[in-house]
Amino acid sequence: MRGALQSDRRLRRGGVRGLVAIVAAALALAGCGAGGGSSEPGARTTIRVATMEPVGILDPWDFVGQFHALDLVYEPLIAYGEGGALEPALAESWDVSGDGLTVTFALREGVRFHDGTDFDAAAAKFNLEQWVGKEKFAFLGGSRAISSIETPASHTLVLRLSAPYPPLLQELTIVRPVRFLSPAAAPGGSYREPVGTGPWKVVSSTDTSGSFVRNDDYWGPEPEIERVEMRVIPDSQTRLSALRAGEVDLIGGGYLSPINAVEAASIADDPSLDLVTGDPDTTMSLTFNRRGPLAERAVREAVSLATDVEAINDVLYGGKEYVARSYFPPSVPHSGTPTTRRYDPHEAERVLDRAGWTMKGSTRAKDGRPLRLELLLVSDPVHGMTDSRTTGQALQDALATIGIEVELTVVDGATYFDQQAAGRFDLAFSTTYGAPYDPANSALSFLSSTADTPTWSSPALDTLVDRSVSAGDPATRDSSYQAVYDLLERDVAFVPITHPPRYYAVRSKVDGFRVPPHEYRLDLTHVTLG
Repeated sequence: MRGALQSDRRLRRGGVRGLVAIVAAALALAGCGAGGGSSEPGARTTIRVATMEPVGILDPWDFVGQFHALDLVYEPLIAYGEGGALEPALAESWDVSGDGLTVTFALREGVRFHDGTDFDAAAAKFNLEQWVGKEKFAFLGGSRAISSIETPASHTLVLRLSAPYPPLLQELTIVRPVRFLSPAAAPGGSYREPVGTGPWKVVSSTDTSGSFVRNDDYWGPEPEIERVEMRVIPDSQTRLSALRAGEVDLIGGGYLSPINAVEAASIADDPSLDLVTGDPDTTMSLTFNRRGPLAERAVREAVSLATDVEAINDVLYGGKEYVARSYFPPSVPHSGTPTTRRYDPHEAERVLDRAGWTMKGSTRAKDGRPLRLELLLVSDPVHGMTDSRTTGQALQDALATIGIEVELTVVDGATYFDQQAAGRFDLAFSTTYGAPYDPANSALSFLSSTADTPTWSSPALDTLVDRSVSAGDPATRDSSYQAVYDLLERDVAFVPITHPPRYYAVRSKVDGFRVPPHEYRLDLTHVTLG
């Protein structure tokens, strides 16, 4: 680690040595359980995929089904391709009117749902009506923007908008709730069973597993393999052991079954496994609650100056090349100009001194109030969030050296989001959504005062975010988003930590697997099993 070799060891000693010890132990664990294989019947036609979350009920209009299972079964009008390119899916083409108020889709003909029901404009309208204009789905700008849905011909769909909403087409690529279920499987809009148009049909889906067979009547390229088995394994080390033992064939992805940098290093050294790495599409940042001591800019600035982001990335997140220097990674459109945050703990001390935070024993205080912060941590890497407990320990040690006492509060995923919404924290880690949501959806969800749990907000920021999301041409969007990032920098509104790489691992018998265009997709079309 870079910092351990520099002269000012006093400020780094606790965090660096602690990290090195934790990582060494993790590497030792990751090396266990190698070997094994499978000769079970159907091994050449069935791929077994580990997932950290229950497969559950695959209702495309709800929020309980596992993303990748939903992606196997249901399809969008438009697909999100490499580099953010919008590609035909159930819609062969589309046209946006010059005023941005009308979007017309030419739907693909000859497509049938798994139950034999035709996919046509009436079926598309039925599905759209389940979420457009509904309060439950107000987080999607498109739900509020679409004012009417028309079907002038059997395979022509027209959306009328109350105001131009440029992110609409990109929103239509996401997994839920915008994908399409057979109307026969949801009479009256009441979900009964998972019947889509996708390349895979559901055999079973429970909290512990999911089973899918190839749709031999699929309109598109037919997968080579015949069956997908999903196995729910919440623990990361258990997933890796299962991969090595030949009990599963594929793990990885931010939302499927995450692999951390330590595990990735051990996988790269294993000849029975192949590590597949994709460019980052999210940012993990340290965020501040302005309702406590961090309302003071000097405290936020001191925290930023005392956080050795390069050292954290060296040990935990794959290396210096993944250091975050912006709110969004470079792969996200309109991500702006990268900035450089300084690591200077001595300056952090001077900033606090000037602001009147003086040392009282080992902790600073001001007006009789000690400088104590609570760092809220999630115990499991839910919803695409990187497991940040080790990062939290390093931050606790680093801030202690400048006189800031940090209490670590580790909770489960549901409690984590509840406490954030209630403002019961001082510091927390936040991860942007990634493709195909960004930049608009993360901006609206994390930087708008109307969001449930904004990581930063202000009237000035609201104006800039709204201007960015509604900008009609790319150049205006670039400049508008840059104004957002400039304001965040001036406020020291967050500390960017890492753009985590996207890791997947497969057994060597798996050929043709490619990192998908976004983390919510599981494309097995080109995969074969040796």
